Order: sequence, then C-alpha cells, then structure tokens
Amino acid sequence: MSRIADAQKFVREVQVEAKKVVWPEKKETVQATLMVFVMVIIISAFLYGVDSLLSWLVQKVI
Repeated sequence: MSRIADAQKFVREVQVEAKKVVWPEKKETVQATLMVFVMVIIISAFLYGVDSLLSWLVQKVI
C-alpha cells in the first residue's frame, strides 16, 4: 500500500472509532471536576502539613 492509501485507511478507522465514543453528561463532568478540585485541596493541605512538620523538626535539630 502507498502512504496515501495508508493515511486514508487510518482516517477512516479513526472516524469509526470516534463514533463509538460516549461523552459524559454535563452533570457528570461538573461532578468529576469538583472532585478533582476537592482532592487537590485535600492533598495540598496534607503536603503543606507534612512539609511544615518536617521543616519544624529540622529547625529543632539544627
């Protein structure tokens, strides 16, 4: 096969696969986005706490 024929076949296969995609509803997207923000805030607070504790401990040792 030539490169052009390969490219055409690839594009057709991509179009077929793209039709199979199921996009989430707006409600699901909003919920997932909020969960990501909440988890980022929780993990950030945890890491800040650990960093502060370790910093305090290092200062006490020095």
